[in-house]
Amino acid sequence: MPLPLPEDRPRLVVNLDDGSAAELSPLLPEDRDLLEKGMDELSIESRFTRFGQGRGALSPSELDYLTEIDQRRHVAWGAVVGDTPAGVGRYIVDDEGCAEVAVTVVDKLQRQGLGRTLFTALVAVARADGVESICFEALPENLAVQRMFRGLPLELDAAQGLVTGRVETADLPISSLDAEFVALMERFRTG
Repeated sequence: MPLPLPEDRPRLVVNLDDGSAAELSPLLPEDRDLLEKGMDELSIESRFTRFGQGRGALSPSELDYLTEIDQRRHVAWGAVVGDTPAGVGRYIVDDEGCAEVAVTVVDKLQRQGLGRTLFTALVAVARADGVESICFEALPENLAVQRMFRGLPLELDAAQGLVTGRVETADLPISSLDAEFVALMERFRTG
């Protein structure tokens, strides 16, 4: 069953490396079905690298947590390709002011630049909102995260078995799409 974004939703169309087009939009509570369907498109390996376990479906309370967000301290972008859920990027600002980032892309669209684009959207909004740093933790097997942060300081937390990193938003490159991502989020917030 196709799950297209509503026509009146603010969105930005970006081209992926394979030539397909993805539509990015801030997540809304009514995107629960998209998240559920997207979860079905993740392999056990992808679920493990994202959640630290090869988990099943998201619970109703998890779906609430992931979709009922303020788009200020908990910011999330969703992406679809055609009518198919493609990925989600989100951050949650912690008590120290660091935006904890997580990006997930469905298996069939991995390595096409969508994760990088979702990360770029998150960084653009964080920077515009005055968030000074981005932080993350991932399993060492999550090579996509390590590729995304190539050249930045990463640490292995041996006690927890995680790769961790923290980078100042001012040190991350400004993308040609930053202004569009920020304008779209502002239109969404005020709309």
